[in-house]
Amino acid sequence: MADRRQPLLDAALQLVDEGGLDAVTIAALTERSGMSNGSIYHHFGSRAGVFAQLYADSYGRCVAAMRPALDDRPAGEAVRDLALRYLDWVTANPSRARFLYAAPDHADPEAKQAEFAPVLAWFLERMSTGELREFPSWALEPVVMGPAHESVRRFLLGVFDLNDARELVADAVQAVLRPQR
Repeated sequence: MADRRQPLLDAALQLVDEGGLDAVTIAALTERSGMSNGSIYHHFGSRAGVFAQLYADSYGRCVAAMRPALDDRPAGEAVRDLALRYLDWVTANPSRARFLYAAPDHADPEAKQAEFAPVLAWFLERMSTGELREFPSWALEPVVMGPAHESVRRFLLGVFDLNDARELVADAVQAVLRPQR
């Protein structure tokens, strides 16, 4: 991403964190970032373009934080590690996580699918060998990662400390994928 665009994305993220998606207006972006209206439209096309780029950037960072967990260790260990890495990323990046949960309709489905493809391939391979319980690919986020997603939502609402729950949540994600015998 061009360095000239990053201050605007940072400003958008701050505005979302302070007042939600509605706080991100072109006027607020120009004031916060110091960029002109014309520059914003040139780089992003619209407010929706700012959201789309911020979503892609945040989602890419999140997936990149999880990918190192998917190695040749036993699948259960790797899945647990993946869940922990996700929770740790959220704890370290609450503003980006809050944005991802608040603005899913700003995701480019094809770009999101391409970003997630290596993760999905790893899961499908281990499901096909019986190392992990088989799930349809659509179920990985809502069913398999469901305990993590719900815990993150509660963390982002300030209901509890995610650090206190991280081991239990990772165990729950791992248990969902344990092969049925």
